[in-house]
Amino acid sequence: MASRSASRGCNRASTISSIAGVLRLLAPLLVLLATMAAAADDGLSRLRANGVMRWGCDISGGAPFAFPDPSDPDRVIGFEVEIAEDLARRLGVRAERFSADWLALIDALDADRCDLLINGFEFTADRERVVAFSTPYFRYSQQLVVRAEDRDRFTSLADLAGRPIAVLNGSASIESLRAAGVPPSLIVEYDDSLAPFTETILGRVDACLQESFIARFFAGHDERLALVEQSFDPGEYGVVVRKSDDKLLADVNAALSAMRADGTLGRILQRWGLWDDAQRELGTERGPDVAVIPEAIGTPPADGLPWSLILWSLARAAAMTALLTVVSMPVATFAGLWLAIAILHGPKPLSRLCRGYVLVIRGTPLLVQIVLLYYSLPALGAWLGIPELLTWNKVVVGIVCLAANYAAYEAEIHRAALQAIPRSQWDAAGALGFTRWQTLRFIVVPQSWRLSLPAIINDLNSLIKDSSLVSMIGVQELLAVALGIGKASFAVPSMLVAAAAFYLVISLLADWFGRSLERHARAVRALPEPISR
Repeated sequence: MASRSASRGCNRASTISSIAGVLRLLAPLLVLLATMAAAADDGLSRLRANGVMRWGCDISGGAPFAFPDPSDPDRVIGFEVEIAEDLARRLGVRAERFSADWLALIDALDADRCDLLINGFEFTADRERVVAFSTPYFRYSQQLVVRAEDRDRFTSLADLAGRPIAVLNGSASIESLRAAGVPPSLIVEYDDSLAPFTETILGRVDACLQESFIARFFAGHDERLALVEQSFDPGEYGVVVRKSDDKLLADVNAALSAMRADGTLGRILQRWGLWDDAQRELGTERGPDVAVIPEAIGTPPADGLPWSLILWSLARAAAMTALLTVVSMPVATFAGLWLAIAILHGPKPLSRLCRGYVLVIRGTPLLVQIVLLYYSLPALGAWLGIPELLTWNKVVVGIVCLAANYAAYEAEIHRAALQAIPRSQWDAAGALGFTRWQTLRFIVVPQSWRLSLPAIINDLNSLIKDSSLVSMIGVQELLAVALGIGKASFAVPSMLVAAAAFYLVISLLADWFGRSLERHARAVRALPEPISR
């Protein structure tokens, strides 16, 4: 069962790129559907009608963009959080943060899950083909990070010829390395902003390449790492909107221009230690001097981790994990039972349809199913003229996908249990005048239920862990919250251990519940003791 759970959940780091590729293939269709349904509508009018600017970001991506405050994990901070709030104020609306995995944010925008994106999106040719960019709000350059003992050995990119270099998946660092002639086999991509630094420390790669300010934040105060002084290949960040939202883009550009001119943007960048002369080249006024806030320095909290607040945040995230499990597993169990009955005893067309469902669902990764359903439904609803009906809440989508996926596995468990009931039971029921469905209801299913319970409880424990996959669409469940806090406080191992403890508690409760069900089933099955004479 453990190996099967691993294959269902899949390794997130190795599958996100392929999922993004699938979504890119579907993106033109989703955009076409949404455009056909809302040709006369504009993002700006919708935004003002709702009074809310839904801006997308990935809070688990790390500092200093948007991340949990190390001293108060329930609060999200970052220089882009402040930019988004000021931008919304200038547009006359309220800022509302939408969270999803960074690689899926453009798909969330296409699916109208948010109005715009502010999350370190670099201007690249591939992106500009599918979305529109505002004027830039920040300029950066690329910087190499090596191990401290290699600081004199590797002083430029040329010194790393033939050696593996770690980068963040989907970042402009990849294009910089390719332009410099680095072979793709030596570009090691990770979907976690902290992973390239960790892999460099562990010696699995010889260096990592990140934007200079990210390199300073994560490596500038780590004695195990050293910054290569020479930075290169400057780039810029911009606000991302849909290509059809011309009016919204114009207003965003006007607001950003005002922020640059009146010093607001300069003050924000100063607060986060991001100001340099390159920002003046964008027309950004520095404004009055502002002190750098402690959260921008990139060091663990001086007073230690606020464990009481952290544990409370993890406990609430664990409650979300428990909710996903408690709702989806019963649905999956009973849906699986009906699937098994339909496969074994239903009309041939229905049997084949259900068997096909089981094969397709078991043959595709759960993560792919979650992402495709979440980002496809709004576009389909817009095309059908019922956008509100099909724009489901991310938690609802997570529950539906978990239940639908596990139903396919439970169907096989139930099918094996139903087929384990001896044929003589059917014959005896027939002799007593039971119909086929009466035999199933009163004779076969009660017995098969007892036989299937151990395997179902085992799958219940697997579902608890697999629920972490819904973080891909922004559900703040246990693992996502733990990783976000860990990256922000430079304590990922500690947060993972804490999360593992919560998972263990939930799994033990599920195991206790399963044993209780089995005891009850045995008690119902037990015959009365014979009367002694």
